[in-house]
Amino acid sequence: MSDSFEQLLLSEDDLDESFFGEEPSAAYDPSFLSGDESGKFLVDFVNGLTHGSHPGTVDHASALFTSAVGNVVFHNVTRFSGESGQQLHEQFLTSLRACARYRMELNDGAQFDVEKLGVDEEDDVTFARWLTTEEPYRLEGSWAVSLQDSVLSFVNTRNPDKSEIRRLAKVALERISKVPQS
Repeated sequence: MSDSFEQLLLSEDDLDESFFGEEPSAAYDPSFLSGDESGKFLVDFVNGLTHGSHPGTVDHASALFTSAVGNVVFHNVTRFSGESGQQLHEQFLTSLRACARYRMELNDGAQFDVEKLGVDEEDDVTFARWLTTEEPYRLEGSWAVSLQDSVLSFVNTRNPDKSEIRRLAKVALERISKVPQS
């Protein structure tokens, strides 16, 4: 990973509350358990971003931050070659619009039902709101996905403040626009 590419990631300074960094793979890597093909694609999409395993991936980086009250921010940036980023982004949007719910299992064995609460687009960013449940847990989260030139930005937050995902997506896009594309 080049230094200029690593600079695309959100940092603790970008976050409103006090967070600490973690290793992304230690807290992520969900497995798809049930639901339709669109839910499976979404789980595979996120795992592929985290591991840089999507076809056409040239460079990728991830950061994960957790607050003392359990809010989470995960950010991934992936640079793609040719048209592969555009194709993957289109597949993602199609699956996101089609998916209503799915069930997943985290790498620690915890299983959750995930229900889409809504999708909207604003300034070339697609936002999705999710409700993740498993008794007694009820977690609200949001995604922000955008593609600028050859770089896809994926921000995933578990934070009840709906304006925070928009702010973080804007910070990420501004950062991407300042780095030369290759």
